[in-house]
Amino acid sequence: MSGNAETDIEASRGAGVDRAGLVALLAGTAIIAWSGILVRFLDVGPLAGAAWRMGLAAPALIVWIRASGRARPPGADLWAAAIPLVLAGLAFAVDVGSFHLAIFGTRVANAVFIGNVAPILTVIGGAIFFAEHPPRRVWLALALALAGAWVMAGMAAPAHVGAGDAFALCAATAYAAYLLIIKRLREKLDAPTATLWSAAVSAVALTIAAAARGETLIPSTPLGWTIVVLLGFGSHAIGQGLTSLAIGRTPVAIVALVILAQPPFSALLAWGVLGEAMTGLQLIGGAIILIAVLMSRPA
Repeated sequence: MSGNAETDIEASRGAGVDRAGLVALLAGTAIIAWSGILVRFLDVGPLAGAAWRMGLAAPALIVWIRASGRARPPGADLWAAAIPLVLAGLAFAVDVGSFHLAIFGTRVANAVFIGNVAPILTVIGGAIFFAEHPPRRVWLALALALAGAWVMAGMAAPAHVGAGDAFALCAATAYAAYLLIIKRLREKLDAPTATLWSAAVSAVALTIAAAARGETLIPSTPLGWTIVVLLGFGSHAIGQGLTSLAIGRTPVAIVALVILAQPPFSALLAWGVLGEAMTGLQLIGGAIILIAVLMSRPA
């Protein structure tokens, strides 16, 4: 998840199933599910890995802009959007950086499931900042999701919640903030341009943060370079790109269900690759979070 671009579902509700869109959705979700596993194999610090992830995605985003035939926005438009772009980039930096820190501080399953609270927080933020009042079930879903996160964290007292679980919730909150800023930013810029510039800001912010923490910044092994390339080009550019493509061609109900399959798939991969078997409490907590996210989806 985390680390994860905006997936605000705007698919047409009445459309039939588009085979290419469905394949893109399944492929994108499967690729993104690997991100938590890949982070564990970084030979740089977690924030440095996040910086590489964002920086290496930028060339792919430039190709996306050119392939889509969009003209470069006038300089005046970019300057007018400068502050929201910086805020979006900083929010995304906190999201990806917190997710990477969470991966090293808790189980992959915890980080991914707790990060899945982001869609609910986005709806709540829309109610607060855009007067988009959600139905009561969304507020119930938020309470349920937080309860699920608490269960996944081992039902520890708030003062003893693991740092990794706290970082996962921080990632979800930052991603929700990113989506809300992008929503406002889209009034001035198209999606690829907004994503590109916010990613560039994120890369710079994460590099500074990694250096301040004294992290190793440059991969030192072929495996290390492979991992940062897979995170940047694979998880972020290709995985999120395929998901964005699918959103416009696949019914919203199918998109919601497939995206909800990503956390369990990540947990299964963590068990198979890292040997991180989920406990009974984690299974219950994960199920509660998925139910909460389903409740928050548009009817």
